Amino acid sequence: MSVLPAAPNRRELAPVHAPGRWIAWGLAMQVVGVGIPVVTAIRRAHEAGVGAAVTHYTIRLVWHEMLRSGADVALIVLGVVLFVAGAVLLARPFVRRPPTLVVAVPLAAVAGLAVFGVVALVVALVIAATASAGDADWSAVADLLPGDWPPRRRRR
Repeated sequence: MSVLPAAPNRRELAPVHAPGRWIAWGLAMQVVGVGIPVVTAIRRAHEAGVGAAVTHYTIRLVWHEMLRSGADVALIVLGVVLFVAGAVLLARPFVRRPPTLVVAVPLAAVAGLAVFGVVALVVALVIAATASAGDADWSAVADLLPGDWPPRRRRR
C-alpha cells in the first residue's frame, strides 16, 4: 500500500509559537460557555422556588420554563457558541488543516457538550429518584468515597 504525499498546493495553518496562550484562552472560553447555561438553570430553579428538594418534576419544570423563555434559550445558545469557540482555540495549536479546525472540532465540541448535558440530566434524575423514594440513605454513597469524606471537624 503506497502513501501519497500531500498535495503541494494544499494550505496548512502555520505552527503556533505560544500554544499555552491558545490553550488557556480556549479553556477559559469553555468554562464560561458551560457556566452560562448552568447559572441560567440555577437562576430559573431559584425563581421557581426549588429549594433543596430536587425531584424529576422540578427538573422537568425548570427545563420547560427555560425553553419557553426566549432570553434563556439565547443564553443557552450563547453558552454553546462560546464553548465551541473555546474548543477551536484549544485545538488550534494541535491542528494543521483548516477544514478540521472549522468543521470537525466544532462538531466534536457540540457532541461532547450534548453528552455532558445528558450525563448531567441522568445524574439529576437518579438523585431525584433516590430522594423521592423516601429512603435516601446516603451512607452507601459515603462508603464509596475515600477516607473520611466529607472531613469531619474534631471537637476539642
